[in-house]
Amino acid sequence: MAPTLIHSEKLLEECDKIPNLLGRASMIYRLIEAYGLLKFVNVVEPRKAQHDEILLCHSENYLKHLKSCDGDEDVTEEDEEFGLSYDCPKFSGLYQFAEIIVGGTLSAAETLISGSNFVINWSGGWHHAQSDRADGFCYVNDIVVGIQKLVSHFPRILYLDLDVHHGDGVENAFSCTQRVFCLSFHLHEPGFFPGSGSVNECGFGSGKGYSANFPYKRNLSGRRFRKYFTKTTNLVRERFDPSACVIQCGADGIAGDPLGGANLTPRDFADCIKQVMSWSIPCLFVGGGGYNLPNASRHFATLTATICGIDQLHDDIPEHEFFNAYGAGFELSIEPKNLPDSNTDEDLEETFRSIEANLDRFNVNLRKKNK
Repeated sequence: MAPTLIHSEKLLEECDKIPNLLGRASMIYRLIEAYGLLKFVNVVEPRKAQHDEILLCHSENYLKHLKSCDGDEDVTEEDEEFGLSYDCPKFSGLYQFAEIIVGGTLSAAETLISGSNFVINWSGGWHHAQSDRADGFCYVNDIVVGIQKLVSHFPRILYLDLDVHHGDGVENAFSCTQRVFCLSFHLHEPGFFPGSGSVNECGFGSGKGYSANFPYKRNLSGRRFRKYFTKTTNLVRERFDPSACVIQCGADGIAGDPLGGANLTPRDFADCIKQVMSWSIPCLFVGGGGYNLPNASRHFATLTATICGIDQLHDDIPEHEFFNAYGAGFELSIEPKNLPDSNTDEDLEETFRSIEANLDRFNVNLRKKNK
C-alpha cells in the first residue's frame, strides 16, 4: 500500500504564514513534486478541524482570543497572556489558520485509522503550543489533537519527537496517561528553548514512567544519534508495545540550522525512520522545526523518499519554482560540519541507563503484563 500525503494548496497557504518559516511549506512540497515523488503516494486533501475537535487540546478562552485577533501589531496584556507576542506574533485569520493546521493532522489520523500504513503531513508537527497559549512558533498543537483522535481507535500510541527542541507541549498533554508514551530526543543545556526535557522528567500520577527524555549536548554526531535512537526506541517499544506511532521529524537538528545545535544530516533521520517503519505498525509522520528553509526542504524530501521505499534521490536538485534557493551547489545532500561533538559515549550510555531505570522503577512492561 502506497503511503498517504496530506496536501492541499490551502494547507500550504496557511502553513506558509508561520513567522520564521514564511513560505517553507510551499518550498517543501514543490521539491517533493520536482523529484517526482507524488506518483508514489496517495494524496488526500485535508478537512478543516471543528471547534470541539480543537478543544481536545486547547482551552475555550484561548480559542476565543484567536478568533478576536485581527492582525493589529499592538500587543496587549491579553495577547501576552496567551503567548501571542515575541516568537508567536499575531496575524490576521489566526482562528482559520488553527482550523486548517489542526485539520491537516486530524485528516492524517483519520486516514491512518481507515487502514493506511504510513501517512505524512509535513505541514503539521507544532509541538510547543500549550493548552492555553502559543509558544515557540507554534500556535496550535495539532499533534495533541491528532493523537487524541488516534487513541479512540488504537490502544497505545508511541510519540517520538526528533526535533532538536524538547516536545514539551505534547508531553505535557499526555503526562498523566498510560495510553500515550512520549519519547523526545533533544538538545538540553542552560538557556536553550524550552528548557524542559531532562532525563528525570518521566510523567505524573498514573502516567509516571510513560514519558521519557533523551537529552544530549551540542553538536551531536549522526553516529551517536543513530546508535542511541535505536537502543532507546527498541527498549521503549519492547516495554510499551505500541499499536501505532506518531513521529515528529523536525529539521532543526540538521547541521547548520540557525536555531539548532546538533550536527545531523537527513540521512541520519532517514535511517531512524526506516527502523520505525520496520516495526510494521501504522505510522503518522509530521513536520516541525527547521529554520534553514532550503535545508528543511532537503530534509523532508529525503524523508518522503524514504517513506516511499526509495533509498536515494539524485543529488542534483531538479529545476523548479524554488531552484535558486538551493545555490550555490544545488545539491540535495547535506554534510555534517567539522565540529567537536560535546557528547561522549559514556554520557549517552548513562542517559540510556537512566531511561531504562525509570521504566523499571515504574513497572512499564506492557508486553509482560499482556501475556
